Amino acid sequence: MGFTFEVKESDGWGRLGSLRVGGKVLETPCLLPVIHPVRQAVPVSELRAMGFEGLMTNSYIMYSRLRQESAEKGIHSLLGFDGVFMTDSGGYQALEYGDLGLSYRDSAAFQSAIGSEFAVTLDRPTGYPQSRGVARETVEYSLSNAKATLADFGQGTGTNWVGPIQGGLYSDLVRASARELARSGFQFLALGSPVQVMESYMFADLVRMIVAAKKAVPYSLPMHLFGAGHPLTTPLAVALGCDTFDSASYILFAKKGRYMTRSGVLALESMKSLPCGCMACSRTDIRDLLDMESAERVKAVAVHNLSTIRDEVNMCREAISEGRLWDLVEEKSMAHPRLREAFREFAKHSGDFVEGTPPIKDRGLFVRSEEDQRRPELVGARARLGRALRPSSGKAVVIERGSGKGLRPRAPPGVDRYLVHPVLGAFPEELEFVYPFTQTVAESEPEGEAKEALKALRAMGYSRVSFGRSSKSKVRSRRTRSGASPSPR
Repeated sequence: MGFTFEVKESDGWGRLGSLRVGGKVLETPCLLPVIHPVRQAVPVSELRAMGFEGLMTNSYIMYSRLRQESAEKGIHSLLGFDGVFMTDSGGYQALEYGDLGLSYRDSAAFQSAIGSEFAVTLDRPTGYPQSRGVARETVEYSLSNAKATLADFGQGTGTNWVGPIQGGLYSDLVRASARELARSGFQFLALGSPVQVMESYMFADLVRMIVAAKKAVPYSLPMHLFGAGHPLTTPLAVALGCDTFDSASYILFAKKGRYMTRSGVLALESMKSLPCGCMACSRTDIRDLLDMESAERVKAVAVHNLSTIRDEVNMCREAISEGRLWDLVEEKSMAHPRLREAFREFAKHSGDFVEGTPPIKDRGLFVRSEEDQRRPELVGARARLGRALRPSSGKAVVIERGSGKGLRPRAPPGVDRYLVHPVLGAFPEELEFVYPFTQTVAESEPEGEAKEALKALRAMGYSRVSFGRSSKSKVRSRRTRSGASPSPR
């Protein structure tokens, strides 16, 4: 039972795809809610009704508590879910409690026997904080088990093996781990050890971890991110090329009385109202919710939290399709200073996002910050402009795009005409209707832009550069006669 992964649309590294396995389909990016195989607060049937096509569960718990029953019934029948299952090997429990006394062979044989579509090989998460020596040991241990599992059990014969990337905050170890897993034949990779990093609000380090892993492997491989179900970080992870996520945060937060929102987490006991219209919140109010029995309240908040994460993933999907994923990441970054720091780190890699960014979009570009000047659309346009920008005469004129709708004055023969972009600077007038030269909206247009354009043109070798303005004539221009140019929506 092999699988296929098809990328349908992309915006930077973010991508819409279809993960097909055994006649089932996961539309990515997607969240795989983590369920407890013994004590699940939200019934699996309700998760299915909420639209979740895949789930994540811990094979070690099943192995230690339900071994015989799991092997006899299989994971789908036992847990009552006909969608896609990914199973973890128990690495997180090893991080929390130490050696589990489980071999890679025992783990792999069990996961294969219960019929998991995707199974993570037995690993040892790096965690945080860790010394470099310990981090290297976790990489070596995880790689050794991964290679042995693939050699002994094969790939795609029944269960598809997921290779766990370790290394923590040591980018070179993350790169080495990811590269070696890909070389060994793994077709699905998962980046480990982000949970403690995110719990410490080290979001910029999370960016560096994901970038290190993504740059080390082929674009065609799907990437899973362990423990990443939080509305604050979901757009960032999607924009960095993570296709699937798992998280138990929805239930863990609910047990602590923590209520997720798009911009952060609220303490339930301090809330005055429920600012949400999800299935759980629309049936009650804050007073009734607080008066519920503990188990009932935990379930209601868990359903709300899960709805919030699901909606965030859906917003990411729509943003990719509309070509505004960068904007979504930036808007989310305003929710917390550490997220803003992460966005700055994210923007440093914008040159790597150019290839996956459509050269033409239906929406205009907003330049709202210094980081926006590095948008991949502008990085790509700057590179193309640099290759094409050549003087065809010894004279140039920079035309100011004023508010008048009149015809621009005709330049004398032998004079090149330029307009000014708020980020890219001077560009030939012939490119006026080419994306993104006049489809960019800046917060303001500094007076010095035209002067800088004049300097740049002189540096190109023009012997004479002048500055002109549009005519105020009432005669309609060619642009007005043929219809308005594309503008930001």
